[in-house]
Amino acid sequence: MRAAALSLAVASVLAAGTPPARADDGRDLFIRPGKGNCIACHQVPEGAGPAVRADVGPRLDAARLKGWDRARLLALLEDPTRSNPDSIMPPYGRHRILEPREIELLVGFLHALP
Repeated sequence: MRAAALSLAVASVLAAGTPPARADDGRDLFIRPGKGNCIACHQVPEGAGPAVRADVGPRLDAARLKGWDRARLLALLEDPTRSNPDSIMPPYGRHRILEPREIELLVGFLHALP
């Protein structure tokens, strides 16, 4: 029975063409140079990512992101120039640096920061 359930789960993932999200997918996007590379400009709390001295963007933690709901973060990552025309943050969605699913994963990672 358990094997049948696992087979069904794998088959549904393969049919959808999208691998299941892992808890660290958003973190991976945050630090991966070929994708988000957010760590080049932002610091995160100890243990949430590599220790860096980046200070181009604000330090990201739960206190800093308080009040930032999913919609606001999604809009920011999609195109930060909509809310701040002078932003130097890349428009990850508009320029297709990240796919919509990847932006969702990144938002999940940001919301999980301590």
